Amino acid sequence: MELAWMLLANHAEVPPSGLLYLSGAGWDTINVGAELPDGAPDGGVVAFVQGVLVIRLLFHHTEAGTEFPFEVSIVDEDGAAIGHIDGAVTAEPPDEDAPPTWDRAAHVIAALTGLPLPRFGEYRIHLQVNREHKGDIPFRVVRRY
Repeated sequence: MELAWMLLANHAEVPPSGLLYLSGAGWDTINVGAELPDGAPDGGVVAFVQGVLVIRLLFHHTEAGTEFPFEVSIVDEDGAAIGHIDGAVTAEPPDEDAPPTWDRAAHVIAALTGLPLPRFGEYRIHLQVNREHKGDIPFRVVRRY
């Protein structure tokens, strides 16, 4: 299996048709344009993520029907963990009209909405599938007021 791509988006869904619907996709910066509102949690939080991580994995045809564990870790620029998501993804059997050796694609949509970000700066999202590092994606939080 291999990572085809991953990106951050405001919203993503996979309806029964199997197509991937994305909106507000491809961002890498959270702009903070105002002070946090009254009632926001204490503890040095400068922003909350509003969006999802979308992952496209490609599986070899021999992996069809196999479930693989995945782990998403979000770390700050010092490597301190600020978030973690565990799950599993399965390589589905091919469509009846697909070539028998065609790679099987699977999408993972990991909700990040509400994840508190403790400070301005850079963050990184790491992906492991079946305990193997498959890739990472950076994002940042910037003060704009």
